[in-house]
Amino acid sequence: MNFAMTLRTHPWLAAASLLALLLVIVLNGFGLVRPLPGSGSLMRWHDARHDWLLVADDQANQLTVYDATSGRPVRRFGAGDVGDVATLMQRDGRLFVVGDDGKRNELELPQLKTVASSTP
Repeated sequence: MNFAMTLRTHPWLAAASLLALLLVIVLNGFGLVRPLPGSGSLMRWHDARHDWLLVADDQANQLTVYDATSGRPVRRFGAGDVGDVATLMQRDGRLFVVGDDGKRNELELPQLKTVASSTP
């Protein structure tokens, strides 16, 4: 019995397969809606005087800034400083700390100050 014949004799099999696939996509989201827990994010930022690595740690809910040349920590931000920390996003030359709920806090560089926040 070939595949086409199986589908003709059992049309519910194709419908059940599509429904199961749709259920997996909706429940999992393939990580598109929000970052996966523990995924974190790493970003490099540099100008004439600074060369930094910014690390977002979703599990510890903190953002750590490291000197990229020496590896030493420059500054550590907790949730009270920059809000919920899940991942980093850069857009139009601006850096955002994005929380699990999608709230974005803009971080001004090189001053390392939060300048604005927005909700999704």
